[in-house]
Amino acid sequence: MNRFRELLEQWDKKTTEAQDLTTLPVTLHRSDLVKIKAFAEVYELDESTVTASLLALSIKEAESAMPYVQGAEVIRIEENEPVYADVGRTPAFVAAEQRIAKEMTTGN
Repeated sequence: MNRFRELLEQWDKKTTEAQDLTTLPVTLHRSDLVKIKAFAEVYELDESTVTASLLALSIKEAESAMPYVQGAEVIRIEENEPVYADVGRTPAFVAAEQRIAKEMTTGN
């Protein structure tokens, strides 16, 4: 929960980073919207800032939670120990992320 504490402290300081923003329509449960509105009111932020911050943190948490699934292929040796290829969803996620980022950058 330290990450959420850090997020709340960031809101307290009202620090913002320059970032490339885009709009994404999202459907929420009413109870979640109530909480977003409450955070926005208490921290004197707009709802989109609260929503974007919570979503960004959730994405980081989800990304770090993706499990490593050891495959049979040795991809390198580190400190005399074999490192095996990940055969889980992480490699596909990374490839999709890179492809989509390139498409969004180049407009293809």
